[in-house]
Amino acid sequence: MLQKIRDKATGWLAYAIIILISIPFALWGLNEYFGGAPTQVVAEVNGVEIPARAYQQEFQQQRQQLAQMFGGRIPSGAVDEDMMRENALQTLIRRELVAQMAKEKGFRISPSAVASEIRAVPGFQRDGVFDPERYRQIMEAQRRSPAEFEARVAQAMLLEQFQSGYQRSAFLPEAMVEDFVRLRHERRQVSVHRFPAEAYAERVQVSEEEIAAYYAEHGEQFQTPERLRLAYLLLDDATLAEQVSVTEADLRREYEQRSDLFTQPEERRASHILIRIEPGADADAQAAAEARAREARARIEAGEDFAEVARAVSDDPMAETAGGDLGYIARGDVDPTLEGVLFTMRVGDVSQPVRTGLGLQIIKLTAIEPSRREPFEAVRDEVEAEFRSRRVEGLHIELTERLLTESFEQPGTLQPAAEATGLSIAYTDWFTRQGAAEGIASEPEVLRVAFSQEVRQGRNSDLIDLPDGRVVVVRLHEYEPAAPRPLEEVAEEIRLQLVWEESRRLAEADGARALEALQAGSDWAQSLAGLPGESTTELWVTRDSGELPGAVTSRVFTLNRPANDRPVFSGLSLRDGDYVLVALYASEPGELRPERMNEARQQLANLYGGLEFEALYQALEARAKIRIFRENL
Repeated sequence: MLQKIRDKATGWLAYAIIILISIPFALWGLNEYFGGAPTQVVAEVNGVEIPARAYQQEFQQQRQQLAQMFGGRIPSGAVDEDMMRENALQTLIRRELVAQMAKEKGFRISPSAVASEIRAVPGFQRDGVFDPERYRQIMEAQRRSPAEFEARVAQAMLLEQFQSGYQRSAFLPEAMVEDFVRLRHERRQVSVHRFPAEAYAERVQVSEEEIAAYYAEHGEQFQTPERLRLAYLLLDDATLAEQVSVTEADLRREYEQRSDLFTQPEERRASHILIRIEPGADADAQAAAEARAREARARIEAGEDFAEVARAVSDDPMAETAGGDLGYIARGDVDPTLEGVLFTMRVGDVSQPVRTGLGLQIIKLTAIEPSRREPFEAVRDEVEAEFRSRRVEGLHIELTERLLTESFEQPGTLQPAAEATGLSIAYTDWFTRQGAAEGIASEPEVLRVAFSQEVRQGRNSDLIDLPDGRVVVVRLHEYEPAAPRPLEEVAEEIRLQLVWEESRRLAEADGARALEALQAGSDWAQSLAGLPGESTTELWVTRDSGELPGAVTSRVFTLNRPANDRPVFSGLSLRDGDYVLVALYASEPGELRPERMNEARQQLANLYGGLEFEALYQALEARAKIRIFRENL
């Protein structure tokens, strides 16, 4: 009912490798994971379905990335949730379209390339070296077969290969690179004078009549914001946990009923030799594979070391470093046919070639780890934690249903819901649309609801799921609308505003007169004689040298270059009220240094390659048959 687990992910390639390691299988729910629920589809791209599970994962990934940009929590109102969901959907559609095109154009990823990529993942290494046992353990913990994982890695590498290859094919004339370097590293010589608005403040006198007139005209600027207080019922697992009582008999019974969780099933360590048979292989290819398998089996029977034969003939890319070792295998970890053979063998036995979905496999049983059960005393704390957790979860579900029912059926009060759940009605302090510093009024989910029409009309809200798993229902307790602040309270604010506006106007007026004088032929010093501010003269600047404010630098490099030794003059007002006068005397194109040329080639290649790839995607989208099932979003 409540989504308590958030995923984290980045990029296509990392998405396939790192994230598959870090996302718990509980993310999608036990029923769906074990096949208990039908697969919902959110889109279909040229006949290929995109499951709702992938959509939810992509959405949560993007939401988590955005939250990290804001320091861990997205501020209220900063993001359009519907837009984020649409972006997640379009990302998946785009990924599928590109994957289809890559396969159509014949792009392939070899098994050895996939193996190299996996070996390089730090999570699969011990002391900097790939560890097959650690790899197997991580796959087992994620309830994921190595074949499935390797297929996902291969797909991510395919997308990366296709996109990067297409982008690098963009045509980039050398003359364009040279022009870019000349412009990017151009130097310009300028003089700058800044008229500070504050230098004019002492000249400005503001009367009471002007203040009153401004207040009458701009009264909406001087209002107290609307604010409210909420009454609420909060369902918190930490509070529910205090209500759960546990006896020793409960724990003993729990241990016996769930003994399979504390029993390590029998595991068998095996090595294998894989003779791959591609899907759809013809009879000749299959016969050749069978001959290779028989030959490998004969070499082992003749006394050759299994690992050496595996390194020599196996199509498993891991065989080179692991000698065919698969680590320990439990029932359900491998192909059922292979499992049926493995769990009837004795240590040291070597099987005949076994046909599986991958091809032909010869396996050698190297060790058996028998089943063992942890004693109650060793796992008592774990049993108690799990027992309490399930009791709290059951209580949470039960009380959530009561809270939902009563607050909906009695929308004008929280009292029936409080009595039905045993929760106490609590109250927030006053807060505005900006929220509170702490408490539930600091939660973006609550803020979105608190000022809604439904709540302001006096009805209970719907259940609000908070990110940490808590559930809350709110209703309006007290409300204060926005109201004008009295003139005497805001008079000083208005005076300062009027002083600033007039100071800005005076600075701009002096700057404009000086600009006219310069354009008429006066020299720099003469035009600025007696005026406030300071000048910086004959300064050489580049686009990123940093000596000037960003707005001034932008203006300098948008001016036409001087002609016939005549300076170019301009002026601009800054956001802080100051006015800046600029004189441009000379410009020098950037030097075509090798390091600059190389950097420019890379930048332009990325830019134009990205544009080329975007154009390709637009073409793919235009001709694709895409269906979106919004009812499943």
